[in-house]
Amino acid sequence: MMLAVLLAGCASYHAVPLAVAPDLQSGLSGLQTKLPDGRGLKVSAPLDLQTLVALAVLNDPDLVAARAQHGVAKAVLLAAGMPPDPSITGGFASLLSGPGLMPALNGAFTQDLGALITGPADRAAARAGLHQTDEDILWQEWQVATKAEQLAVSLTADNAILASLRQDEQLLSTINQQTQTQIAAQNLTSTEGVAALSALASVQSSEASTAQTARQDQQALDALLGLQPDVTITLAALDVSAPAPDAVKAALASLPVRRPDLLALRYGYEQADQKLRAAILGQFLPLSLGAAGGRDTSNVWSFGPQFTLTLPLFNRNRPAIAAAKASRAALRAQYQAALDNAAGAASALPGQINLLQSQLQTAQLQAAQARSMAQSAAWAYRAGQLAGPAYANLAVVAGERERSVIALRAQLQNAELSLASLLGFGLPPALPEHPAS
Repeated sequence: MMLAVLLAGCASYHAVPLAVAPDLQSGLSGLQTKLPDGRGLKVSAPLDLQTLVALAVLNDPDLVAARAQHGVAKAVLLAAGMPPDPSITGGFASLLSGPGLMPALNGAFTQDLGALITGPADRAAARAGLHQTDEDILWQEWQVATKAEQLAVSLTADNAILASLRQDEQLLSTINQQTQTQIAAQNLTSTEGVAALSALASVQSSEASTAQTARQDQQALDALLGLQPDVTITLAALDVSAPAPDAVKAALASLPVRRPDLLALRYGYEQADQKLRAAILGQFLPLSLGAAGGRDTSNVWSFGPQFTLTLPLFNRNRPAIAAAKASRAALRAQYQAALDNAAGAASALPGQINLLQSQLQTAQLQAAQARSMAQSAAWAYRAGQLAGPAYANLAVVAGERERSVIALRAQLQNAELSLASLLGFGLPPALPEHPAS
């Protein structure tokens, strides 16, 4: 009966076959859209930046796999909190000869007490490991969110540059055809025709290169969302701005207790510290206590306690202690390096943002001047006062200035997004149980 009860509480095996086909969706409607708080995302186009980020965090295949690590770390914590099962031994010896009267019987019950000594440290280490896993997952989610934002910026810039190039291509094609007609009428030289044709070829080459970049960015965004390649995602106008200087200063001061990757390293250090404690306590292990008894062949019964204790004379668990100390020291250095790099990178970005803002203002002014000159040239060209190649040169300069503005704006937005990511703006509050400093 007792055996049946014990077996009823044991786990059983169930096979879980692997998938034989990819799980990529053909459109936004197939994605997971339910947020943890129960609200649903509206995926009708165009998508704003906040919705796009939420979809990426919910559906990125790598994140889905990473979240499964929480269960692994939770199982480690469960194991650390469980005492080892007791052991029972028994024996039977048949009487073969001699003065004995009956077969001998013996049995023993033993419980390992090592968990009572190292258990608190083991549980603290496992708990820190679980928190470290959760912070690592949160930081990975934050990185996916930032990548989605930056891909949205890049894709928006790609499409804007493509539109500008196609506009210039259409204009230059018309100018080139008219120039060729003028050359045939011997009103222009072939040298002037080559200049117009060269400008057209340069724009077409840039258009082809930008189209490839746009497709790569679109495919990268599709992969991040768990979509099939080349699913077109329509984006709303981007609203990106730099954090205020006071907010940056405050965020830098609280970086070690807010940014998930730094918190993960702190929890990793705490885990190593607790493992060192357990290794030091393990100098006296194994330690077990139990009882043994039996009957000999002369029908004499005996029963009494028994224990096992390791004397720390030679080994004293020194290899495990040395390894635990080295691991703790390495994690301490790793945390310090990560903190220095994070603070340094975040401190440098505001200066880069200021420089990009200044360059963008200059580029916008130059683009406006070039566009004004191109418009004046268009009037002169239509009035027959300006040759086609000269007009083409001015139109190309105006287009290049416009595309320079688009590229600088994208660089500025990416820098602003990077600063927000490095400082952890928008992250939820840190776990209530902070690791020790």
